[in-house]
Amino acid sequence: MKNDIVRCECVDMAIDGSGIAKCGDLVVFVKEMIKGEIANVRITKEKKSYSYGIIDELIEASPERVASDCPIAYKCGGCDFRHISYDYQLKLKKEILTNILKPFEVLDIVPDEVHYYYRNKVQIPYRDAKMGFYRKYSNDIVEFDDCLIESRTANQIIKDLKELLKEYPQAEKIRHILIKQNHTQDETMLGFIAYEKIDQTEIINTLVKKYPSICSVILNINEKETNVILGEEEILLYGKPYIMDEFYGISVKVSLKSFYQVNYRQMLKLYELIRELSGCNENSRVLDLYCGIGTISLFMAKSARQVTGVEIVKEAVLNAVDNALNNGIGNVDFVLADASKGMDHYLKDKDIVIVDPPRKGLSNELIDSLIQNKTERIVYVSCNPQTLARDLKLFEKDYHISEIHPVDMFPYTIHCECVVRLDKK
Repeated sequence: MKNDIVRCECVDMAIDGSGIAKCGDLVVFVKEMIKGEIANVRITKEKKSYSYGIIDELIEASPERVASDCPIAYKCGGCDFRHISYDYQLKLKKEILTNILKPFEVLDIVPDEVHYYYRNKVQIPYRDAKMGFYRKYSNDIVEFDDCLIESRTANQIIKDLKELLKEYPQAEKIRHILIKQNHTQDETMLGFIAYEKIDQTEIINTLVKKYPSICSVILNINEKETNVILGEEEILLYGKPYIMDEFYGISVKVSLKSFYQVNYRQMLKLYELIRELSGCNENSRVLDLYCGIGTISLFMAKSARQVTGVEIVKEAVLNAVDNALNNGIGNVDFVLADASKGMDHYLKDKDIVIVDPPRKGLSNELIDSLIQNKTERIVYVSCNPQTLARDLKLFEKDYHISEIHPVDMFPYTIHCECVVRLDKK
């Protein structure tokens, strides 16, 4: 019953990072418990066939347990594994992926050698004079001083903004703060998401003076009461409407709305893996679905005969077109369209299709199109192993499916990026 204390042994790890503990026939999901540990667990919630609990007293600790280096790690919803050594995190992630992706083989995870201050994008909710991250499974804001996975510059800007907004009369009209940076951190974009137009001249002047890297400040208007952070209207308040980044000799524009991988070091490894698995050569015709600002398309164009990228976000397509022009890459084109439907026309003459969908995975219509068009090779990049497992089962009858290649794009969290190659039978 609720508030009872039971002695449990953790026998496995759940997809949300909690430990799966057992006490006889009782199954308890225990926050911060590690596989192999024994603890007295306080029951916090009961369900029909399982319960939730927290550690009341740790009896036998895992040798992989470490002291958390973040004072709010388990109050905010950012990190899941700050109490676990990094090497063991990778092992646990692989086990979780293996359980989800059976019967497909999961290879060892490609590690991030640095795994601190790696995020080049942070979006922070602001409400009731509080700025921080949402508590897990909640809308409560947890404030912080130094986040160990976002960049040091972003941490300092947020700290200064907290103070500036205390004196700002229109602060209650702000919903989110969004910060993006390039990998050298010499260009920073600052986005204010607000309910309506507001005057932020004084705040901008103060921040730009202190942080010369701020070369873009944008006001985004979002009046809708939904979970979608960005609205349609944008107003450029300072500088240019984008920042520039560079990888493998390719320079790219990154706008406020466009998607760009948050971990630059691991992005390079991911793209190398995509190219290797694709088997792309000078005769290959490649279709890159959900292409964003065209980073994978431009990278593949160096090896391919022709690449076409498809993306539904208009601003991202405009960035992609500019990126191709600015880099003098002529064998790539970009299409503004919904990659989840109506792709038959683009699939007909392609040898290789790369798909990098959002967490919801591929639509049944796109999967049917890929199968019906007898696409020779598909490289599937996934940020959600559950939808990846679902989709691979739909392909399995018609395609040979290679091993799963995971890349640790998000150290200290439960998340992982996976790449898999599918070859037509």
